[in-house]
Amino acid sequence: MTIVLFVLAASFGAITRWKLTDRWGRVGTWALNMAGALGLGFLTGLGGTLVTVVGTAGIGALTTVSGVAREVSVLASVSQLRAALYLFVTLVTGICAAWIGVHWGM
Repeated sequence: MTIVLFVLAASFGAITRWKLTDRWGRVGTWALNMAGALGLGFLTGLGGTLVTVVGTAGIGALTTVSGVAREVSVLASVSQLRAALYLFVTLVTGICAAWIGVHWGM
């Protein structure tokens, strides 16, 4: 049963990421990564198979490091300052989202 839940969660996360980044571009990439950071922060401290499935498969497939790298690369071809700013904002807001998730999850 765990394998089935894992596959379903990963499929849902990947399809959601694909649709939102296709529609909203770098804003979608950023929003999905922030939602993932918040969700993983929220799951911190919880245990069990369902949490592992949701965190690893669902949120893992929803978030994307390669998407951030692609967005930074595209922005760098236009402006290195914009690329650096996008990466900086993504990292800082991701840490803040995870922190909020940890504190809401307590």
